Amino acid sequence: MTRDGMTKEAFDSLLEDIMNILLDNGLKATTMGSIAKSLKMSKRTLYEIFSSKSQMVEEAIIASHTKMMENNRKIFQSSGNVMESMLKCFMAQRDFMSRVNVNFFRDTDTLFAKERKKSDFKKMSYFEDFVKAMQRGVEEGYFRKDVNFLVQCRMISIQMESLKRMDELFPPDITLLEAYDSIYLAFLRGIATPKGMEELDKLIANYRTKKTSHNNNKPIFYENQS
Repeated sequence: MTRDGMTKEAFDSLLEDIMNILLDNGLKATTMGSIAKSLKMSKRTLYEIFSSKSQMVEEAIIASHTKMMENNRKIFQSSGNVMESMLKCFMAQRDFMSRVNVNFFRDTDTLFAKERKKSDFKKMSYFEDFVKAMQRGVEEGYFRKDVNFLVQCRMISIQMESLKRMDELFPPDITLLEAYDSIYLAFLRGIATPKGMEELDKLIANYRTKKTSHNNNKPIFYENQS
């Protein structure tokens, strides 16, 4: 049992529901009252589970991040080759990005500014699985061996941070997903060997024939990415 007699499964499900609400609305526009209403529980009950909004948000974000890391590990263990693994991880993250209200990023930066600075380099643990996969990619012939993969992971993380400032850094006709696609695919192409480029282009061509799982019918990846 976990907090207030809830099972781990029930608590994890609650955090996932809270995260979905935050992604849809952003943090500032979401109150404990509005979340309680969406969850069909009283605000008092919600406060019995979480002492504050900041605690609730932090736990929901950590749970979401942990789930994504676990999903990435499963992908790396089950996919046929490392390029396929990297692209599947990209698609999982892209699916997440397609649901995000841009204000969510900005709000979390404001709310957790101090904590974020303290834990910034702890993100390196997040990169470990990707670095291992890239090293495997060298052995498989998909990635170049003259690349410092930890540095490259850190660089793409910094580039992804720029998406929080879409309205400042990108023209208004560039969408969040277009920017995300460009950053990630340029990253993969930058570390790929000719064999890796060929495999990546083949995988992208296959994915382009599919549809996104959300509200639009655009093909996965934009045609100007090839």
